[in-house]
Amino acid sequence: MGFLWNALIVLFCGFIFLRILGKKTVAEMTGLEIITLLAMASVMGHAVSEDGLWKTLLTLATFVVLLLTVQYLALKFNLMERLFMGRATLVIKDGKIITKNLKKLRITVDQLEARMREKGIASFSDVKTGTIEINGLLGYELMRQAQPVTIGELEKILAQLNLMRPKERSQPSMNLFDEVISEEHRPPIQPDLD
Repeated sequence: MGFLWNALIVLFCGFIFLRILGKKTVAEMTGLEIITLLAMASVMGHAVSEDGLWKTLLTLATFVVLLLTVQYLALKFNLMERLFMGRATLVIKDGKIITKNLKKLRITVDQLEARMREKGIASFSDVKTGTIEINGLLGYELMRQAQPVTIGELEKILAQLNLMRPKERSQPSMNLFDEVISEEHRPPIQPDLD
C-alpha cells in the first residue's frame, strides 16, 4: 500500500513541478527544457520502487530549480541565452535558400519546404526572410507582393477611391481573448454547458 501512496505523491509533485515550468508544447521547448523533462520522467519512473520518495522529490525539485535558474539567467544575459537556448538561424534571405545554414541545422530542402507548406507559403521567392527558430519552427517575413491585405488597408484604399466612406468604429463585440483576460464568459454560458 505504501508503494501506491509513493506513486501518487511522486505523480502529484511531478505535476506541480511541470505547472511551475509553464505551459509549452514540445515544439515550443528548447533542448535544455526537453532534456529536463525527460530526466524528470526517468526519475519518476524509477522513483517509487528503487530510490525512495524523498530522494526522488529532491531530485525533481533540483531539476526544476536548475532549469528555472538557467531560464532566469538567459533573460538577464544575452550570452547565457545564446549558450543555453540558442538563436534563430537564417535559412532564407530575399527568396534564396542559405544552404550552408541548412547543412548546419541538418535540415534538408524537402523538410524546409514541408515547414513552408504548413504555413501556407507556396514559393521561396515569396519569403523575404526565413528563420528556423530555437524551438525548431519556421519564422518568416513575406515579400511585399506576397503579403495579404488587411481589412484596414483595404478600407483606406476604398476610401481613397471614394468607393466607401470611412467607417465609424462601433464597439466591438466580446471575443474569446477578452474572456481569457476577464476570466469569465460573456455572454454567460448556459449552466448545462459549463
